[in-house]
Amino acid sequence: MAGHKILLTEPVSEEGINLLKQRFEVVIAPDPSEGTVIPLIKDADALLIRSTRATARLMEAAPQLKVIGRHGIGLDNIDLETATRLGIAVVHTPGANSNAVAEHVLWAMMHCARNFNQAERAFRAGKFSSGGSLPGLVQKMGYATVELSGKTLGLAGMGRIARRLAQMVKPLDMRVKAYDPLVADDIFISAGIERCLTLDDIFQKADFVSLHVPYTAATHHLVGARELSLMKPSGYVINTSRGGIVDDNALLEALKSGAIAGAALDVFEDEPPPADLPFFLLENVLLTPHMAAMTDLALVNMAIDVAGGIMDVLEERRPQFPANPEVWGSPQGRF
Repeated sequence: MAGHKILLTEPVSEEGINLLKQRFEVVIAPDPSEGTVIPLIKDADALLIRSTRATARLMEAAPQLKVIGRHGIGLDNIDLETATRLGIAVVHTPGANSNAVAEHVLWAMMHCARNFNQAERAFRAGKFSSGGSLPGLVQKMGYATVELSGKTLGLAGMGRIARRLAQMVKPLDMRVKAYDPLVADDIFISAGIERCLTLDDIFQKADFVSLHVPYTAATHHLVGARELSLMKPSGYVINTSRGGIVDDNALLEALKSGAIAGAALDVFEDEPPPADLPFFLLENVLLTPHMAAMTDLALVNMAIDVAGGIMDVLEERRPQFPANPEVWGSPQGRF
């Protein structure tokens, strides 16, 4: 146990690192590139990653590797099939950032409803420094806003983040509908969320659609031109999941044409996006740099949870959040 080596491709919060250091040798790569990591991983027992890709090439260069810990929820940056074939356990942190992302979505909804700071920018530019009352000028210049009360939130996916978001909006008197064919009826009932039987129902009926599904081959471009055409012209799309879930070109066209009122995007098909990303030219889209989970508490929680998962595997305990549970206890498992 004492000889186990843990390789981090990037630093995480000290709380997680200190947990690992109490039991194991911890090495942090100078940079997360594959060329830098491969020489360091040859004698590593565990790999802790954030957004770095855990490729087949990386795993095959690590004959001692027993576990990969993902600092976060998504697993699209891990070749899970190869990890399972090689007997490497994969753990992640599905509950650590649920509140942080849900808060981000709530803020994004409010930001959209209040006109993307357009009135604030106009105010700073002196456009309200003319005769008349300020409220009168707000209405005259078209800056009146939207209340969330009475509106419908549609959730595509009913995981931890979506359920936390539903809790947050209930006091605002919002109606919540959700589509998730993998979640049992009793979960919908206990959460007080109305079940929709198709994704189309969500897009047709919701004022705000928030996406909460993992990125897989099945969810690639889950939201495209057809789905967007079903929305109300006053509707908004919010994506804090993964960029590839939305067809960026279709969304761009819907925003430019006014087919929908706006969008809030924290994730993009290409990350980092190019400096000339077309969305940057639009005023009806809120753009943030994949930061929904980057809160003080979520960063600590993710670091602690992923460290705990790694320690569990190396100390031959079943982890709380295995991503490939079929490896645990199987003949090919390396632990």
